[in-house]
Amino acid sequence: MSETKLPRPGQATLAGWLIVLGSLLTVVGAWDQISGLRSLETRERVEEVLAEPPLAGSGIGLDGILDLMHIMALVTGAMAAAAVILGWHVLQRNKQARLALTIIAAPLFFTGMFGGGFWSTLAAVAVVLLWMSPTRDWFDGVSPAKRARDGGGDPNQKSYVAPAPPEVSTSSTTGTSSTTGTSSTTGESGSSTGTVRLSEKQPPPWTGGVAQATKEAPKRRPGAVTAAAVLTWVGSGFTALMMLASAVTATANPDLILEQVRKQAESDPRMQEVAGLYTTDVIVASAWIGAVLVALVCIAAAAFAVFAMRRHPWARVALMISAGVSGLSLLLFALAFPPAVVLFGAAVATFSFLLRPEVAAWFRSRG
Repeated sequence: MSETKLPRPGQATLAGWLIVLGSLLTVVGAWDQISGLRSLETRERVEEVLAEPPLAGSGIGLDGILDLMHIMALVTGAMAAAAVILGWHVLQRNKQARLALTIIAAPLFFTGMFGGGFWSTLAAVAVVLLWMSPTRDWFDGVSPAKRARDGGGDPNQKSYVAPAPPEVSTSSTTGTSSTTGTSSTTGESGSSTGTVRLSEKQPPPWTGGVAQATKEAPKRRPGAVTAAAVLTWVGSGFTALMMLASAVTATANPDLILEQVRKQAESDPRMQEVAGLYTTDVIVASAWIGAVLVALVCIAAAAFAVFAMRRHPWARVALMISAGVSGLSLLLFALAFPPAVVLFGAAVATFSFLLRPEVAAWFRSRG
């Protein structure tokens, strides 16, 4: 199949533009970080970090941290600029660009954390989508129709082999000719003695279209269903543990959290009235209510994955809704906590796996 005629899937378009835009905004962020690195505000923030554990008393000076941040910003900006160009070539179905992006994705993720890390993390996670179906099939030159076929039939009839003609044994021929006597030797068609014409014993070969085997739904569970279930279990478990850990932390140190809330209220007049409503009891209760609600949602998603593995169509729909809502929530949460983009990528991958045609066929053929 010609590469120019193979349509680009929507997942490839989404991943390519996420890489281009995320990397471009990472370049802008790195440039802004370098320009304000020696400002008084940056120096005060770094000094506050150095005054707190675990860096307090480590012997690391202010100038050393600023120099490290400068180097990391330069490296991040350079890799992000390369990712912008490579992301554009990925949209043109360039396999070398995809390989190069895969190599720089991990360094871009870690170095980008020094400058906030949201956009660089988003670009790095988008690289993972380039290796998932149907984008992987698009790079390999495999059309969706060819991938959806279950191995049966050949529309071009290149693999058709005509059946061999039936063999006629000498003994049966001799026996036939001896019983029929002169009539078999002189026959209506004038054939020679002892010879049986195949055209008289079988119909002529069929020259019309050859019927194709009907496509059957896969009987075995597709690997995409298993991958979606595993991602759901891992993501749900990690999210529930993270929320429970934050609730335990809030219970152990409510005064520290209350102090942070009041500090933020001092710089934002709109939060001063809201901060006055906060007490240690309110903080602890809010943390546990949020943790319990999130844990219940995670348990429900894990249960949906179990029923999806058991081939219940309603569980597939419920799991897709759960993955979509979780993905949107995690994308907003990642603005404050950039590593949450990894969980966002897991939610997107789960939704993508459950949309695949062989998965839909497997659920439809239940029973």
